[in-house]
Amino acid sequence: MVTHKLQSQTTMQSLQFSTRNAIMDIYLDVRAYVAYVFGGNPDDVSLDWNAVGACIHYFDNRRNIQFRLWERSEGHIGIPDMTLIVINISVRGIKETARSEMAAFVHWLQQTAKINGFIHFADENHGPLATDQVPGCRIACCRL
Repeated sequence: MVTHKLQSQTTMQSLQFSTRNAIMDIYLDVRAYVAYVFGGNPDDVSLDWNAVGACIHYFDNRRNIQFRLWERSEGHIGIPDMTLIVINISVRGIKETARSEMAAFVHWLQQTAKINGFIHFADENHGPLATDQVPGCRIACCRL
């Protein structure tokens, strides 16, 4: 456990201070969203730091939310720096309700990322967009 904590601190130190703060703010905002909008347990939201940013995960009996916050992509598949990358956002339930809840969360997430200094929004499960695509990125990616 001490080793894990030390590794996390070392990873965090390689990120700019402003990015670390932005990621932490988004994490705290997601925890609040989970509690107040989903009625879930904010302790079920996890934050995992890595060399280029962090991943945030939340799972409950109806929702699967996973995304990355990258300060830098280091050229990986053309993803630009300061990008929120969706791994998976899905909601189970009555189709119309689930779709509406998911759309509201994605909109909120985009606005929250933008407020916190992230510039791009990408989805690793989809190819490049027909319009508004960030040039050179090999997954769906647009500017916020």
